Amino acid sequence: MNESLLESLPVGLRELAKQHLPDKPVHIPTPEERDQRERELSRRLTKQMEAQKAMVYLDKSLWPAGIPIKFTFADWKPEKQQDQQRAREIGNKAWMIAKEAEKNKPFNVALLGSPGTGKTSLALAMAKKLNDDRNWSWMFVSTTELKSLVEAQYDAYDVKQRIANIKRAMTEVDVLILDDFGTEGGLVSRIMEPGYKGAHANLQQLMYEVANARFGKPDKMTIITTNNTNQELERIYDPKIVSRLVTQNKAHRIAFNGMADVRAMEG
Repeated sequence: MNESLLESLPVGLRELAKQHLPDKPVHIPTPEERDQRERELSRRLTKQMEAQKAMVYLDKSLWPAGIPIKFTFADWKPEKQQDQQRAREIGNKAWMIAKEAEKNKPFNVALLGSPGTGKTSLALAMAKKLNDDRNWSWMFVSTTELKSLVEAQYDAYDVKQRIANIKRAMTEVDVLILDDFGTEGGLVSRIMEPGYKGAHANLQQLMYEVANARFGKPDKMTIITTNNTNQELERIYDPKIVSRLVTQNKAHRIAFNGMADVRAMEG
């Protein structure tokens, strides 16, 4: 408070003012400082909302046996493979693909190879990195679990609504992982038999609607992991679905050639 003003007060009020009023002048923020505070508050609120939105999509995930899986690039261990150099190259390519998506715009990615070689792990690592670095929402869908859900919709009254919610999330989420795409079609030997009819019509329709909704969208990324060849996938699904989901861009395809089944070795 101004000293002259303080001295002009009666003694009682003067002592009361000294006890309760600040010793230093109160700082009144400038317009620039207020703008800065508002921008910072807006940034924090936006980040909080994005995190909450991401959790909504992640909660709709369909995990193998209902058990969530966590994996980051730090968890990738080339030394588990006999060809450690090849394992390093695969891990590095996955990391570079994620960085490319961050800098430019999302695109589809395909991880191809035998079971147990790490395709799912690196798909999760890419999604986690994009979420950490860019706050992109992501969702994991085991196509085997999705097939089971589609087949169960006539036996449980609430499954249809759950499928509808999952399908909506699959179309909207920033990064969609479709794991083990093609395994829902059955054994390869059966797939290639004459007269094979492909995936269930309801699953075909769901996949087409998801693929079509995401295809060509500049803010959508679909990561496919599969043990099947393109020829086999086109026996399971309409080729229009496969072409919209499985990229043919070599820069965005990771072949796990030469990688051993780590799960089998650990088991």
